[in-house]
Amino acid sequence: MITWDFRVTLNRAVTDEELDALFEAGLDDCTVSSLKDGRTYVMCDREAETLLDAIASVLTQIRTVPGLWATGVGHDDGVTLGDAARRHGGRTQASLRQLATGRRGPGGFPEPLMEADNISLYSWAEISEWLRTKMGDDIAPANRDIVIADAAVKLACRARDAHRETQVAAILEIAS
Repeated sequence: MITWDFRVTLNRAVTDEELDALFEAGLDDCTVSSLKDGRTYVMCDREAETLLDAIASVLTQIRTVPGLWATGVGHDDGVTLGDAARRHGGRTQASLRQLATGRRGPGGFPEPLMEADNISLYSWAEISEWLRTKMGDDIAPANRDIVIADAAVKLACRARDAHRETQVAAILEIAS
């Protein structure tokens, strides 16, 4: 088994009783922390065959406490080209901008996740994979499973907020 490190964001702060319930549900390999801004995180070191299995088991245990649920899975995936250059360590923001616009490189640079006010936000997992496979850069791979888990948790929150859990579950089943 592999020990996976990740962070799960909760919908709200937990009470002492809920903290005890989380521990009894099996989160004895996790630490619950609340920040001054009100965000609450569960930092986990979970043994499992895969990262998705580890995340799923933690999410299941969180849901045993009424009124608590995950709102995100930590991955820090969203980056600007400047952020990506700093993470890479061997490329400049200008170099990445040239690759992104197709002025250099083989083309096919990952599309931004979102663009607003002249700022483009990219997936670090997608950029690092592209740089490794298309450009031969020697950088560690980002784990795409954590990105997938975060997207699934955020989709579940949106479905819950819109009272569309059943319909979204049906769409996911059909799309699988």
